[in-house]
Amino acid sequence: MTAHPRLVFHVGGPAFHPVDQQAVQIAGWLGDAYDCRIVDGRAAFDRLDACDLFVVMGLHWTGMVESWAGSLTYDPLGPVQQEAFIQYVASGRPLLAHHGAIASYEDWPRFGEMLGFTWVWGVTSHSPLGDHTVEVLPTGHPIVAGLAGYTLYDELYYDVKVASDLQPTIHAEAIWQGQRLPMVMTATGGRVPGAGRTAYLANGHDLRAFACPALRKLWRNAVHWLLEGD
Repeated sequence: MTAHPRLVFHVGGPAFHPVDQQAVQIAGWLGDAYDCRIVDGRAAFDRLDACDLFVVMGLHWTGMVESWAGSLTYDPLGPVQQEAFIQYVASGRPLLAHHGAIASYEDWPRFGEMLGFTWVWGVTSHSPLGDHTVEVLPTGHPIVAGLAGYTLYDELYYDVKVASDLQPTIHAEAIWQGQRLPMVMTATGGRVPGAGRTAYLANGHDLRAFACPALRKLWRNAVHWLLEGD
């Protein structure tokens, strides 16, 4: 790892998920100790050779061409990008998945399997946007160190598919319609031989969610654990 770990932020997609702006905010939270590169779409996968932590935030899927999603152009991952992603995970380097990114590249199912967490179109869904309270569980894990429960304006994902060979630990939950919905999950291994750490931070639909002070601490904790392990 370099003296200043290099983070590649995968961004882009519909405007309702302003992940490019969120990535800038996260980079500010992390400070000068990290080299943060913010890259749109498939081009991010061309930066993985020199990447210490891949942060997957963008939402790119076949349906983004629809008018409700902004009539955007879908640029799928080609064989080179697909292989680069598989080799990145197999190298043991960490992944951090955020909110809607788990719905990306559904025309290549291996993407979700490698990420560890997948939005299954037609199955996974979310609550209405509103004020929701997240309970931090007493797991003692570094990702929630120093965090108490928090309330934020967000949508809550449910029925997210976890990779069959992954055994995640849930560190924070929100309750909606009687269901306890995971908001922070971590895991190690699975997916492909040699795989290392992965984390999923479900909160963060837009900048209103990022106004919650707890997210700054959560993101800093997550990056530190993924890169340092303590």
